[in-house]
Amino acid sequence: MTQGLGRYLLSKWWIILGVGVLFALAGAIYSMTKKPQFVAEVTFVLDEEATQSSRSGISELSEELGLGSDAGGVFSSPTNIMELMQSRLLIEKTLHSTVQVEGKKVLLADFFLDSLEYREKWKVRRDHGSDPLYESGLMRSIYETLIAQNIKIGKKGKGTSIYSVECTSRHQLFSKYFLEELLNTVTQYYVEKKTERAKLNVDFIQKRTDSVRQAYNTALYGRAEFADAFFNPGKQTPLVAREKQQTDIQILRASYVELTRSLEAAKTSLMRETPLIQYLDMPALPLKMLRSNMIKNAIVGLLIGAFLTAGILLFRKIMRAIISNQLG
Repeated sequence: MTQGLGRYLLSKWWIILGVGVLFALAGAIYSMTKKPQFVAEVTFVLDEEATQSSRSGISELSEELGLGSDAGGVFSSPTNIMELMQSRLLIEKTLHSTVQVEGKKVLLADFFLDSLEYREKWKVRRDHGSDPLYESGLMRSIYETLIAQNIKIGKKGKGTSIYSVECTSRHQLFSKYFLEELLNTVTQYYVEKKTERAKLNVDFIQKRTDSVRQAYNTALYGRAEFADAFFNPGKQTPLVAREKQQTDIQILRASYVELTRSLEAAKTSLMRETPLIQYLDMPALPLKMLRSNMIKNAIVGLLIGAFLTAGILLFRKIMRAIISNQLG
C-alpha cells in the first residue's frame, strides 16, 4: 500500500513541483513587497545595591517610631522593572506623552496610529479624546498591539544582569521615540515607587527634628528671660521653675541630637534605596533595519506548496479507494 502511494506521488511529480513553484513565487513576491522593520534597542544595568538591607543605619529612635525603610512589595526585586515595562499603566502613560516630530509636538498615540497606518485600518477618528470610553478602548487596542508585535523585553544573555528592551516597527522614528519615552516613564515610576517609603521617613523625621529644634530654642530663650527676671539668689521659689526649665532643656537637647542622627541615617538610607539605572546602549539613527529574506521565503513556500499538494493528492487517492471498496 505504501509503495503504491509512493509510486502514485511520483507519477504526479509535475503537479507537486508546479504548485511548489507557485508557492515559492508567492513567498518571493511577499518578501519584495513587505516593508522593512526598524529595531530600536536599549541595554541597561540596574544597580541592585538598593535591594540590600538598608535598616542598619536607622537609629533606635526611628525603629521605635516604626520608620522602616524597606521598599517592599513588587519593588523589592530589580527584575520586576521588566514587568513594569510591559504593564498597561505605563505603556498607556507613555502613549499620552508628546514628542517632537519634524518640528511639531505629536502625541505618541497619534504617532502610532498615523506612522504605522492603523488609523485607517481601525477607522479611528481624530477627535477620539472627546469620548473617555472610546479613548480607553483605543488605548487598550494600541497596548495589545504593541505587546504582541512591537515590544520585546528580556535579559541580554543567560546569567547576566544586563537587560535589553527592543521596539520594532515599520517607522524608525516611532521605534526610537516610543522606546526612549517608555524608558523615561518606567524609570521615573520605578524610582518614585522604590523610594516612596524612604522619602516618607525622611519627611517625617525632618518635621519632628524641626519641631524639637524650635522647642529647644524657645526653651533656651525662656531660661535666659527667666534668669533676667528672677536674679535674686535669696529667693528659693524661682529655683524650682528654673530646675524644671533646665530639665526640659536637657530632654529637648537629647531628643534633638537623636533626631538629627536619625535624619542623617534616613537620608543615607534614601540614597542607598534609590536605584541607579546605567544605560549602556541607546538607539541612534539610522536604526537597524530588518528585511524579509526572499530566498528563505521562496524555499519555505516551495516546501509548503509541495507538501500541501502531496497531502491533497494522497487524501483524494485514499478516499477514492475507500469509495470503490464500498461500491464493490
